[in-house]
Amino acid sequence: MKLSLKFFAKAPGKIIITGEHFVVHGSLAVAAAIDKGALVEAEAFEDIEIVSKALGSFSSKKGEVPLSLKPTLEAIRATLEFIGEKKGVKVIIDSDLPVSSGLGSSSAVAVATVTATSSALNHELSPEEIVNLAMISERITHGKPSGIDVNVAVYGGVILFKMGEKPKQIELNKDVEFLVCHSGIERRTSEMISKFSKMKKSYPNLFTSLVSSSSYFTEMAASALVNKDLTTLGYIMNFFHAVLSNLGMSTKELDHIVEKTLESGCIGAKLTGAGGGGCIIALPKSGEARIVAELLKRKGIDASIVKLPLEGVKVWREKI
Repeated sequence: MKLSLKFFAKAPGKIIITGEHFVVHGSLAVAAAIDKGALVEAEAFEDIEIVSKALGSFSSKKGEVPLSLKPTLEAIRATLEFIGEKKGVKVIIDSDLPVSSGLGSSSAVAVATVTATSSALNHELSPEEIVNLAMISERITHGKPSGIDVNVAVYGGVILFKMGEKPKQIELNKDVEFLVCHSGIERRTSEMISKFSKMKKSYPNLFTSLVSSSSYFTEMAASALVNKDLTTLGYIMNFFHAVLSNLGMSTKELDHIVEKTLESGCIGAKLTGAGGGGCIIALPKSGEARIVAELLKRKGIDASIVKLPLEGVKVWREKI
């Protein structure tokens, strides 16, 4: 029996700790990889075939691509063109990230797909090349994303990010635990980005000032993470949530979960990602993550613990 060589790539999802939405307009932001992500299996193939365990399947031999798989298809096509390959590829996509939740599901899939595709055809891409190719998928999905999700999926760990620049790694001496609480409400990132940007037209000077303030507090948050000053970090998170909520990025459900996490002993809490649904993150006191998570679950809130930092995309091969 002939053995076939398959390549696997795994890319993490993310949480944004400070700076979402403002980052699209030039602010710094802090984001971190989490221990959930996308796993993509790839092998050389005569055509392009995509199998998504969540979204269905597509073969280039059969009709029009489903809308949900178009971003993945375009990322594969762009990768094949970039590496100069005329062969196709078959990819199988799996993910344990909830979609439309603010945890970087689409970016994790894009990064893992690009990495697995190039590896299956014996090409090794640089991190910058993976970012650029995965962004093709993200622009189809989200319109004008900042690129923070893709960069976290590629580089992993905790990053200080500014749009258009290579991210800076924030080195942590000790683990910091966050809680992720899912509202169960899906939303479209592109719609929330558009809604947020309307303020720029109505109040341009205030908007510019808020972008600068976001960068200022984000630098403080990065320093607090390094020094494990959880009190300062929590206070900054609370302030960001209040601002984003006031600008229409939150919902009653998200505000309710934030209130319950603070009631349960967390230092800070805020929405993460685009808002309008999805998830919030909460910062418990050192050593209390498990206690608070159990307390929140008894209150009917979907809460899980994530630790920082974690690695970015990784690839390996197996003989099947």
